[in-house]
Amino acid sequence: MPTSKQNKIKIQKNRRAIFEVESAVMTNKTKAYASRSSIEENRAGILKNYTAVFSGNRQLVNKNTDDVFRHRKAILSALEPTSEIEENFKESMVNLATLDFLEHRSQLNASVLWVNEKMVKVNELLIEINDTIMSANKGIEKYNDNQLSLNNKSLDEELAMGKATPMKNAERAEKNAARAMTIKATSIANSKKVDAITKSMKSNRTRIEKNAAEINKRRDGILKDSASIARNQVKVARKISS
Repeated sequence: MPTSKQNKIKIQKNRRAIFEVESAVMTNKTKAYASRSSIEENRAGILKNYTAVFSGNRQLVNKNTDDVFRHRKAILSALEPTSEIEENFKESMVNLATLDFLEHRSQLNASVLWVNEKMVKVNELLIEINDTIMSANKGIEKYNDNQLSLNNKSLDEELAMGKATPMKNAERAEKNAARAMTIKATSIANSKKVDAITKSMKSNRTRIEKNAAEINKRRDGILKDSASIARNQVKVARKISS
């Protein structure tokens, strides 16, 4: 039969273990939410790059493609064949230019569809994440209800200390010690996981920033091409009217 003195020693030992576990758990909470904040920042950076690539650079470079093709057709249409051979040359060159453009557009369509498929999978993952968060919120609500019920019992004196016995106290102390060890092991695993996530997050940040710089550099090149196309516009117009 355990004595109250023995139980007191176990309970004090548990108090220290629980204090250490509490420190580890709350540290992991801070690290996890800090990591989540950085991940959200990365997502915002990715979406910014996506907008710059698709709504920005893609539209600009497609406009250049359309203008180049339009100029090609205008130049070929301005040719004045003097024989059937030259007429066939002109028409076959127009067909060639059209096929070049359509082949290019077809390949781009395949690229767009590939991106669409990936985005569908991304959306499915986001839905799965939302479902997990909703489930976790439900678990928190259930936990709060249980703890509220315990508080109410305490207020109603249903947890009266007068019913305590050395044996029950000893059993509770043993269970508390075991739970503290389990939670500590989980906290250690969580700490390693959050460190790995943070490492991946930092690697992603580097890639995002590198992509952003590349996007800006390519936009400069696209705008440079646009300027050349604009200059050609005048030359093409002269050839049409000459």
